[in-house]
Amino acid sequence: MPTSIYHVRKISLGLKRKYRISADDGDGRPGKPLGYAEKKLKTSDELDVYGDEQRSERLVTVRESSKGRLAALTGYEVFDPEGLLLGSFGLLPRKSVDRTTWEFEQPGLGRLTGTERSVATARARRLLTLFDTVGEIAGAVVKYHFDFTRDGEPAFSIDKPKVFDDWYRLTVHEDDVDRRLLFALAVTMEARQRG
Repeated sequence: MPTSIYHVRKISLGLKRKYRISADDGDGRPGKPLGYAEKKLKTSDELDVYGDEQRSERLVTVRESSKGRLAALTGYEVFDPEGLLLGSFGLLPRKSVDRTTWEFEQPGLGRLTGTERSVATARARRLLTLFDTVGEIAGAVVKYHFDFTRDGEPAFSIDKPKVFDDWYRLTVHEDDVDRRLLFALAVTMEARQRG
């Protein structure tokens, strides 16, 4: 099965963070634009992913869950424009002692667990976060790499290959992964900038 690569780049800071989502150009760089996301910095954790920067087509809305198991996990639910639940993801606090761990759930695909590959990188990022209340320093100077697996097999990964560059690479090994959910997860993980 061929591997698919996508890119997410943060293109603004401030009270409204903006992200551009692109396909890979075949040489490891962002190519054709596929989406655009906005994340307002407010108490309510919500973001929209659009098909373009003109926001003419909303692909999904991500909302912080306030009930059930997901709420306990610092979880998020993803809805299509008609309000249909597409899937969910959440941070697993108990499993995040050494390395930050996320759970990703998609109907028909089951639950996937995503863990930071490097314990040393996870600890360095946490140490920086102690002195950086908004997470911008930790987010800028530390790389990271999350591997999401299902039944021990790789499904996809999200990594930040460079320091001082808000660029994230998404590598998908399992074609059944809903790309809209994946884009929503990548933006949410970046926006949190901690954990």
